[in-house]
Amino acid sequence: MPANLVVDAARDALRPAQTFVEKVYEYIKQCIMDSSLKPGESISDTETAAKLGLSRTPVREALRQLELEGLVLHTPHRGWTVRMLHTRDIEEIFEIKESLESLLVRQATMNLSADAKSVLVSAMARMEGATGRRDREAWLEADECLQDTLYAAAGNARARHLVSSLNAQWRWMWLRLISLEDRMSHSAQEHRAILDRVLAGDPEGAAVLTSEHLANVKRYLLNLLTNFVLPFTETLRSSGGTSLSSQAETRP
Repeated sequence: MPANLVVDAARDALRPAQTFVEKVYEYIKQCIMDSSLKPGESISDTETAAKLGLSRTPVREALRQLELEGLVLHTPHRGWTVRMLHTRDIEEIFEIKESLESLLVRQATMNLSADAKSVLVSAMARMEGATGRRDREAWLEADECLQDTLYAAAGNARARHLVSSLNAQWRWMWLRLISLEDRMSHSAQEHRAILDRVLAGDPEGAAVLTSEHLANVKRYLLNLLTNFVLPFTETLRSSGGTSLSSQAETRP
C-alpha cells in the first residue's frame, strides 16, 4: 500500500470514520443544492479533504454515495464532477415520479389519520401565506411538510425512499424555478387542488391531479434546462470549470 494511503488510513482509524463520511456527504450535497457547485464543475477529493481537515478516505466514500444518488459523476482521467442533467434525465425522473407519487397519494388518501389531516391543512395554509409574501424559504418548508406528511401516511417506505432519491437529483433546479413568481403561485394552487381531493377521500381524483402537477413541473424544468442551464454549463465546460475548493473559498 502506498505510504500516503497508509497515513490516510491511520488518521481515519483514530476517528469515527462514518461521522466524517456524513460530514463530507452533507457538505458537498449542500454545495450542489444551493448551486455553490454548478453542473459540470469538478470536485477534487484532495482539495476537499484539505478544506475540511480530513483525509481523502471519507471524501471518496462520500463521493461514491453521491454518485449512487445521481448527483456526481466519476470519469477516468477527469475525476469527479457535478453531474449535468439533460432533457432525457428529466423525462426519466418524472416518468418514475409520476408512477410512484400517484401511488403514494392514493395510499395516503385511504389511510390518512385525523392528526395527519390537521398537519396537512396547517402546512397548506403556510404555503399559501408564503406565496402571498413571496417567501421562498417558508414556501419550501411548507412544501416539504406537505410531502413528508402525505407520503408517510401512505405507509410505503420503499416508494417514499425512491421519490426522495429522485428529488435529490433535480432539487437544485427546483430552488431556482420556484423563485419565479408565476410558478410559486401556480404550484400552490395545484397543491391546494390535490389536498382538497385527499381530504375529500377521493384517491383517484388526487392521483390524477398529482400527475397533472408533475407534468407541469416537468414542463417548466425542461424549459429552464434547455434555455438557461445547458447553455451555461456548456460555456463552463469549455472554460475548464472550477474545483470545489476554489468555489468554496468564494462562498460568503
